[in-house]
Amino acid sequence: MGLQQAKPSGEAPATATGSAVRSLLDRPTNDPLMRLEGEPVRLDLTASAWLARLRGQASLGPATNTRQELNEVWGMDALEGAFQGDLSLLWRNWTLRFTGSEFGTDATQAATGAVSFGSTAFTAGQLMRSSFDFYSWGVDVQSWLWRPLSKQQFPWEAPVAEDLGGDLQILALVGGRGFGIRQQEQNLTTGSSTTYDQVFGTVMVGAGFDAMVDLKNRVSFLDHLEFTVTGAWGPMWPGSQGSFFEVRAQLVAWLTGNAGVLFGYRYTGMDFTQGDYSFGGDVAGLIVGGELRF
Repeated sequence: MGLQQAKPSGEAPATATGSAVRSLLDRPTNDPLMRLEGEPVRLDLTASAWLARLRGQASLGPATNTRQELNEVWGMDALEGAFQGDLSLLWRNWTLRFTGSEFGTDATQAATGAVSFGSTAFTAGQLMRSSFDFYSWGVDVQSWLWRPLSKQQFPWEAPVAEDLGGDLQILALVGGRGFGIRQQEQNLTTGSSTTYDQVFGTVMVGAGFDAMVDLKNRVSFLDHLEFTVTGAWGPMWPGSQGSFFEVRAQLVAWLTGNAGVLFGYRYTGMDFTQGDYSFGGDVAGLIVGGELRF
């Protein structure tokens, strides 16, 4: 994110085409959470509904190592409502973000053929109940590295108050995630059941951009628009040759400098083998929510 610097008392007033600030993110009207080295520290709270769907393949041996379609074989293809929440601290060019989410889906159907999950086997016509849960938590450290539309193009340069009709920040990030996967398959006909339940971790690196357009003097009910896209990748453990990939894209319509509504998309993909379990797929979908800045 950008600098969150309070407007100096001798600063030029806003114009019809821009706003004399150090960044378009510098719009909150309340006092900052605190100050560090004279610079304000802001707190962002984001709460969203994640309308996500499970896609991919999975298997649990030793009966078979062939991945089975989670949607076609196990029937888990419904769009589910999940929770996504973030708490971010913003200071100068830095953002420290704590994030968490949960997702779950299940299905009950008759088996269309012979299939197995661990020690639980199914034959055609037997009633199966499937469930899949994914939950994650983590922290990211993010900084903008270049602002091509601003007089302060790099973080080490002195901040400049200017009339910005738009802003563009090129971002870099590092982060970590802990997440859990729980898949259960029950044969309701025979009473047999097998559950896989494992927690994983990853350290990620990524990049993205944050683009903003000033609308304060153009649209009566909007302060500015902010469009952010980030992508990150990291190896995951335990497991062999496991990888974790996350993409976030969101548009925040800031109604004031302190409150906005957001619309976006989140993709979380994984491909790994851990013991007898193998998974390759994703949980992805639209997000809708709100954001508050203090």
